[in-house]
Amino acid sequence: MATFKNINQAVTPGHATGESLDNSQAIENWHRYLYAKWRGHLEYTEIARRNENMYLGGGKQWLEEDKSILRNQGRPFYEFNQIKPSINTALGYQIHNRMDVAFRPRGEKGDGNVATILNKLVKQVLDSTQFQWHETQMFGDGLIEQRGYYDLRMNFDKNIKGEIDLATLDPRDVIPDPDAKSYDPDKWADVMVTRWLTLDEIESLYGRNARDLAEKSGDESSDWGFQDGETERSKFGGIRFPGQYDAFGAHDDGLKRFRVIDRQRFVFEMTDCLVFPEAGNIVVMDTLSQESIDTALKDGAVKARRMHRRVRWVVATYSTTLFDQYSPYDHFTVIPYFAYFRRGETRGMVDDAIGPQEVLNKAVSQEVHIINTTANSGWTVEENSLTNMSTEELNDVGAKTGLIVEYKKGSQRPEKIQPNQVPPGIDKLIAMSTKALKDVTVPDAMRGQEGNAVSGIAKQADQFASQQQLAVPLDNLTYTRNLLAKRLLKLIQRYYDSYRMFRITETDPVTGKPIDSVLEINKFDPSTGAYVNDVTVGDYDVVITEQPMQVTFENSQFQQALEMREKGVAIPDATVIRYSNLADKHQIMDQLAGQQQPQDPKAKAGAELMAAQAEKVRAETVEVRGRTMYSAMQSAQVVVAAPQTTAVADQMLGSQGFEDQDAGPAVAALAGGVPADAAPPGLIPENTDPLTPASPAIGFADGIETPEADGMQPGVGQ
Repeated sequence: MATFKNINQAVTPGHATGESLDNSQAIENWHRYLYAKWRGHLEYTEIARRNENMYLGGGKQWLEEDKSILRNQGRPFYEFNQIKPSINTALGYQIHNRMDVAFRPRGEKGDGNVATILNKLVKQVLDSTQFQWHETQMFGDGLIEQRGYYDLRMNFDKNIKGEIDLATLDPRDVIPDPDAKSYDPDKWADVMVTRWLTLDEIESLYGRNARDLAEKSGDESSDWGFQDGETERSKFGGIRFPGQYDAFGAHDDGLKRFRVIDRQRFVFEMTDCLVFPEAGNIVVMDTLSQESIDTALKDGAVKARRMHRRVRWVVATYSTTLFDQYSPYDHFTVIPYFAYFRRGETRGMVDDAIGPQEVLNKAVSQEVHIINTTANSGWTVEENSLTNMSTEELNDVGAKTGLIVEYKKGSQRPEKIQPNQVPPGIDKLIAMSTKALKDVTVPDAMRGQEGNAVSGIAKQADQFASQQQLAVPLDNLTYTRNLLAKRLLKLIQRYYDSYRMFRITETDPVTGKPIDSVLEINKFDPSTGAYVNDVTVGDYDVVITEQPMQVTFENSQFQQALEMREKGVAIPDATVIRYSNLADKHQIMDQLAGQQQPQDPKAKAGAELMAAQAEKVRAETVEVRGRTMYSAMQSAQVVVAAPQTTAVADQMLGSQGFEDQDAGPAVAALAGGVPADAAPPGLIPENTDPLTPASPAIGFADGIETPEADGMQPGVGQ
């Protein structure tokens, strides 16, 4: 069991409630905050605020100074927000493809069975921390504000043994090391989180001692979001009129708030460690309980004092140190996500869309302004020619529908001035900016907006191809998922070191029913003296894959099952129902299992038709084979009766392109030693006169059908 459960419990006996800490750490924190702020964080917060306004729309895409100018000129300003649907499309892909974590054993201590248990345990942790919603929030922050952040730590509010807690941070509150250029926070020097907290929030996060110190510091102020030159944060409230800050001071709202700078930094110093000779692992002793240390020493671990990198955690207001201790974790609790990352430079999907969106808004507003001004373009009137109104009245009502203008007889007829046409360049600007917006975000194909003329299969193929537009943000998301999974594994192996029981719900692969099972970890077996399902030892690799969201996955499986049944594949009814979204599908499956379902008449008729067709093919095959055998027998009789014909037959077949299937000649020799290609003398008639045949036997049976073999003439050759 680890000694330090969270930052609240990491207070040493020397830091009892009410005792002061070294305030030099607060001064160092404040100077580091100012350094990082002026090294790019201020600029980032302004960009992030602008990007968020461009996504939200609702009048926020126009800068206030631009709107003021247009108001003074009486000109409209419209928003055609094309950024929000583009970002929502990318978010929809992430929502429908969730993370699936798997662990693979590595090294001597890795175990396949424990890896399977870790897989189930991590899924249970992700579900209990509502990971899917946190990831959507963080992914959206990265797409919109360039950066998103998780905060992963242990929580002991509900369980004395500790539970893993996952949260998302406002990216404008997080200040990474301004001199770092790596995606991995393990390669940063430090990371800061600056927030305005009440005394109650300070106590819940950092302990009673921190609350007392903050209350004595006098550093309270109001959370207006623009102190120290920073931009206003997104929240339920905001600044709506000048002088609001003066009207509501630091104490008028009833709550004291303090700017708290939470800094985690790496230090490299001499540390008491435990070395495990077999695996070579090194563990800092401060992170282990005395019981764990004794067990490790009994198992062969060796105490050692060596240089080791650790995380130092300092929390302070402007002038007062609230907390100063070593972190109980090996890594920063902050885990980043950057949609586009290039050696410290970050970008989101909104950044490149701002220009085209502004052009679109201005072009549409200008076109509307031109159309409005052409509604009353003016009149040309001869002096004193109007009889039913004055020229001033015509100026006021000249654009009304059904206007009647009466002028003096003989005077020049009043004529309406023809308005100028809308310049064609504005239409081109609108089309060009709309296309550019889709090019830098997501195309129409990914949104499924290609029209009814395109088939569904073609749409799906285009959507799959257009996902290449999201290749970089999704690849970086996989990297962040990998960082998260590795840190989850470390927290489980360090803090889930005692007996625990979890109730796991799985899906039966055959019936599709949910199955509740009990998962026990670190259970001591007295008979063997070992721990069963010990998740605290072993090295494991992390495998991150994507899994479609359950509803979407089941819908696709259901459609495929129906299509396969239509093609004749015998998909069982229970399988089709299992992939449906029926609320009571498991009860229906139980009913199907308990009764014999009537056969579909259409399916029965189709099966009978297929059987009849198969029987017909078999009968035709027998008939063809019989005719072939009969022809072979007739040919054999001819060869036996007249072997000299084989040479002529071979020549005739060869002239028609026939290829012999074995070595020729077809008949090598006959009984009696007569060669197959020899022509016996006397068989060919010398007298060709039909009235006086060479032999009385020739022509005797001509024209008479006999039951004899067709291939030989009766009496010939006998």
